[in-house]
Amino acid sequence: MKKNLFILALVLAAASPCAAADDMVLKAMTDEMQRTVRRLKMDNLDKPYFVSYYVVDSTENSISAVFGSLRDDNFSVSRNAVADLRVGGPAFDNSGYVGQDFNGYEPGSAPLNEEDGYDAIRFSLWSLTDDVYKKALEKYSQKRAYQKKKNITELYGDLSPAKKESFFDDRKAAEPFDAAAWREKVRGLSAIFRKYPKIQASQVSFGRTLRTVRFVNSEGTTYRYWWDKVSLDIRATVQDRAGYKIADSKALSWRSLAGVPSYEKLAEETEAFAGDMSYIVDSSTAEVYLGPVLFEGQAAAEFLNQLFVANISYARKPWADREEWLRYYIASGQLTKKLDMRVLPAFMSVTDNPLEVSYNGVQLNGSYPIDNEGVRPAPLELVRNGKLVNFYMGRAPVKEFRVSNGHARGFVNEFAAPRPGSLFFTALADKRAPAPDLKKKLLAMAAESGLDYAVLVRRLDPEAEKKTEDLLAGPVLAYKVSVKDGSETVIGLSEWAGVTFRALRDILLVSDKDEVYNYYQPGPYYYNRGYVPASIVAPSALLVQEMEMKPAEAKPDRQPYLPHPYFEK
Repeated sequence: MKKNLFILALVLAAASPCAAADDMVLKAMTDEMQRTVRRLKMDNLDKPYFVSYYVVDSTENSISAVFGSLRDDNFSVSRNAVADLRVGGPAFDNSGYVGQDFNGYEPGSAPLNEEDGYDAIRFSLWSLTDDVYKKALEKYSQKRAYQKKKNITELYGDLSPAKKESFFDDRKAAEPFDAAAWREKVRGLSAIFRKYPKIQASQVSFGRTLRTVRFVNSEGTTYRYWWDKVSLDIRATVQDRAGYKIADSKALSWRSLAGVPSYEKLAEETEAFAGDMSYIVDSSTAEVYLGPVLFEGQAAAEFLNQLFVANISYARKPWADREEWLRYYIASGQLTKKLDMRVLPAFMSVTDNPLEVSYNGVQLNGSYPIDNEGVRPAPLELVRNGKLVNFYMGRAPVKEFRVSNGHARGFVNEFAAPRPGSLFFTALADKRAPAPDLKKKLLAMAAESGLDYAVLVRRLDPEAEKKTEDLLAGPVLAYKVSVKDGSETVIGLSEWAGVTFRALRDILLVSDKDEVYNYYQPGPYYYNRGYVPASIVAPSALLVQEMEMKPAEAKPDRQPYLPHPYFEK
């Protein structure tokens, strides 16, 4: 009973942080940061010239069920800190250097006491800071030696100036949460798969997380704000007639419980997903295809995310002793080298505005008031009439831009990097068309090319699932659309061939309706990925002039020797 009361107290504290003057966590962070700046020095080595602490409080409920029965039902409370300590100076410091230890390229972090004990938190921060300082001195020395060895003279600095900020936005009260009711909902949604004998495995998972983030740095910036996450993940695995196993998930997320639709709507989403996965079992064999492709729904949003959004993120790559390995460990924004060049059709423009919290009544998960480095974002024009005019920046300067635009984001297990918030894709009216007209145009183009069918894609694998060497993940749910009668036949396991950024410029027409796509963007570090919430508001369908598809290079598995026991009754 005492343990339950203690946990309840922590939940209430996380839901309603105290005023800044009474916040023992923030006070401990500020006091230890100031002491570090004033007094930390090892022998005749450099003192820190910059220090920041970033602390995240999380209270999480997670529930999962399989086939109508609960699998997991967990509750957790955590508090984690990240320390950024730099030696040298803004022009050249210890940051942005991997060396040879790719797996060790991560910020200094540590768990803190969940209870707001000033002395205990200061002790943990002191211990973390001491470790980070020693590593910073070592990295600084190694980085300087690397620079001299490679004779690197084109330097743009390591930490750009930023305005001092003070920002506080506290949750008024936590939304009521009925854990028992959600257990029944998750059970019920998972039981829907009992109607689909062609699905070999399935699971429904629900998560609700309350977060409070705090930040202080030696330049005087301080902030505290909250953001919550509610998610529903629906997963299934099938095996087609050729023996290929195909797994997919439908990830739904919201900023609050208030944004979650009714159980009936969630059941409809689950039914639709289960039905789509069942269709794949009887899919036709994939063939080599070269022709027009229509992307709808999730596939349209992921097409824009994977080809455009991901490639205007992560503008600056770190230095590494084994440079040839970088592409296996760290993503880089390939489109950032195409500033002032056309990257989309001339009829499209793009803006990112993290300050927008909703669109047409739908919550935007990519909204945030201030980034991980303490810089406030503002509306950011990225593409004007097809030309790239800007890209995401943190406080690490690059040749093209020397200051942050407030997009340094990341989770506690990764360095903050330039990443999206809420993107808005717009198109000229004469290049927008209703869904039936887009399909007619697709079939007309296929007929002109002498094809018997065109390709329609409704689901792509998410960004985190694509191969490192690919620009675009393969289709999960794709159809042959008959030129003769418009009928649709599901295509078996397939992948793209030779996709380049030209595919973005080859968009010919888009839907006349926009959709909100809330998702979690994976970070740039393949071995240690964190995820940040992002949103895309874009046309719900895109017609691309030409793409090449081929059968997937995968080996089929044997079918199960015995049928699913439930369906043998």
